[in-house]
Formats: sequence, C-alpha cells, structure tokens
Amino acid sequence: MASRRAGATATPLPPDQRAQDEAFRVLRSNLDVVIADMDRPSVVVTSARPGEGKTATTAHLARSLALSGRRVIAVDLDLRHPDLHRWLGGENNVGVSDVLLDNVPLDAALQYVPIGTGPKSDPRALYLLPTGRNVPNPSELLGTRRMAQVLATLVDQADIVMIDTPPVLPVADTLVIGRIAAGALLVVEMHQTPFGAVQQAKNALIRNQTRLLGLVMNKLQPKDTSPGYGYGYGYGYGYGTTDEAEASETPDTDGRSTRPARPVV
Repeated sequence: MASRRAGATATPLPPDQRAQDEAFRVLRSNLDVVIADMDRPSVVVTSARPGEGKTATTAHLARSLALSGRRVIAVDLDLRHPDLHRWLGGENNVGVSDVLLDNVPLDAALQYVPIGTGPKSDPRALYLLPTGRNVPNPSELLGTRRMAQVLATLVDQADIVMIDTPPVLPVADTLVIGRIAAGALLVVEMHQTPFGAVQQAKNALIRNQTRLLGLVMNKLQPKDTSPGYGYGYGYGYGYGTTDEAEASETPDTDGRSTRPARPVV
C-alpha cells in the first residue's frame, strides 16, 4: 500500500495517558466480540448530534486497534466538518473527495500515521484517508457506486476500516454510508445527549438497515456506573440494554478541554 506520511505533529496527549489507553483497550476488546463474525469489517462511528466525541472516538480507537497488531485505515467521511486528520496529526490536502472525483488514485490519498511502533514494515500500522477538497453535495457523492468501490478496496487492504461520519440527525450522509458498512457505533455524551435524540438516531440507523454494534458512552464518570462495576484509573464499565462502549477525549484543537471518558460495553 503506497501512501504519504502524515504530518509529524500529533494531537497533544491527555494528562492521564495510562487511563485513556486502558479505556480504549476495554472498548477495543468489546468491539472485537461484536465483529468476531465479520471478515475485515468496516465500522462507522457517528453520533446523534454534533460535539459528542465521535471523531475523538474514531481516532483513539483506530490507534488502539493498530497498536494491537492490526492494519487499520481511518477514513474521514464527515465531508461537511472534517477533523479526523487533526486528531491523527495528518494533513487534508487531498482525500476521499478527490478519489471519488477521480482526481487522484486512492493510494496517493492515503497517509501513514506514526503510532510509535517502528517502521512502515511493522504489521501494526495505521493509515488515514482524510476528506480532501470541499464538495457542494456530500450525500450525493457518498451515495455513488464509486464510494462503494473505494470502501471495498480499503476493506481488502486492511484488517479493519474505521469511518468517521457526520451526526445522524442533521444530515443523511451517515445513513448513506451505513448501508455499505459492516456496522456502526453510536457515540452518546453522558448527561448531555437527550434520550429522545439517541432513540431517534438509533431508529434511523436500524430503519436504514445499518447494523448497530453498540453505544459509546462518552464522558462516563465512576458515579454513573452501578456498584461493583468500578475499575481502576477512575473509570467504570457495565452493561445496558444494547452493546455499549466507552471512549476518551483529549484537548480539542481550539483549546477546549474535555475530560477522559470511561469504557462501557
């Protein structure tokens, strides 16, 4: 797989790297269970509304999966508000929109993301496919046969493809991609996302024949978990009515800080 190397400047690490890494190992382990029946899966990460941590979840989970020894491709299909390249320390000069419009070949748009695991020959590898140039019609472009072909090619080249998409409720982009991906994770911000919005997003995905793999409970605190479910480093995990998983946040690029999240599946 030919690719360009992502920028050397990565997102600053959060204060408690150990807790964050452990949180995503738990989330990764739970994801492994629900995708065990899939061969080289493609997983959409989305939310009901903007600002609930879907892009951070995509970036951190992709990194954790790569560190476990897998070849991972992280794809930014949020063509309206691209941000995954910033979380992974990459660039957004060319990307998926350029590939879909046949301006550049797919290999030329992929970027190798250093994750501290050695040279590019290391089997543990993370690649980024950013959004590329702005387009006036994201839903129409994502719904083309060419998009399905690109995703199929990425799936063939990786052990798992992680896809950051727009929130479900404001636009139809995620529903378009959900039809061709293997499944979806729905990120929910604890104590912020209205229950009705979660239900609406869940129902929209299911009606769209998207396989809902689980809910990612972002910014979950120890007091939010049931007694007996506490786990080290100040986070907890447990089980709800659907598969749930927890994530972690780092300082955002605009200076807004967010607290580490805690995994739950």
